[in-house]
Amino acid sequence: MDNQPLEQMSLEDIRKQINEQSFLGKFIIQDVDDIIPFVCIVYNNKYPGFYFESIYNHFIRYSNKVRSSMWLSFNDQPIQWHLPFFVQIDRINEEVEMIVHFKKRPENVLPISENIQVEIKNRYFWNLKQACMIRYGHKWERQIFQTITIEQQYKMFQNYSDHNYRPQFYEFFDKIWDLSILKKEQQVSIPIRIFIDGNMIQRSHVLKDVKETLLNVLNPIFEDSLNYNELTYNILGLQVNLDFPVRLLVSTFINPDGFCYIIIK
Repeated sequence: MDNQPLEQMSLEDIRKQINEQSFLGKFIIQDVDDIIPFVCIVYNNKYPGFYFESIYNHFIRYSNKVRSSMWLSFNDQPIQWHLPFFVQIDRINEEVEMIVHFKKRPENVLPISENIQVEIKNRYFWNLKQACMIRYGHKWERQIFQTITIEQQYKMFQNYSDHNYRPQFYEFFDKIWDLSILKKEQQVSIPIRIFIDGNMIQRSHVLKDVKETLLNVLNPIFEDSLNYNELTYNILGLQVNLDFPVRLLVSTFINPDGFCYIIIK
């Protein structure tokens, strides 16, 4: 993505561009004939777990396995149900074939319980609270629970699950991040998750200067261990350059779970 247009786009337009990234997901059971694939639109910023119930219900006639035994793979690599698709599959506006498994789950795949929806909801709020801890420190609980009600928190989750962000989701989301206060602060802690070579690095980046770029985020972590100019960088699934302005991470390039996801390849 070219950085200059980003400077000119509204917050709503950037969020829409991020949220509408999608591909056509084709889910199949490998090496089994005469089974109709499950096909649906997959949104890149959602957890694969959001789709598990529909996938399971489609294939239940072909398997007597329980829900918790199911897992997915893409290009022979397991798909984690609790990480956004854009972390694991670099595809937009394409057909993507994923394999549905009911056999033994690899040890590096996070298990999921029989109550899939409850598990996803718990994971979402766990991520959101972690992000708030990074952003607000010891004040994180007050920022969540005194800013929006429990009912509004659950509406946020449901909006994310239904891929329906307007108008309620960001009404509540922006209250948590309190952008009016962010603008007044001299230093802002940004919750960041960096994915590189199959590993996740979770960090807080303290924004001290509005002129900081993505390189200012990465260099203190990796120093001289990366050939920066030979790599590609994606933020929430959108390709950016090293001169990407970090201030956009404060309010714009944040996933619905509160984290800014940076993928390096």
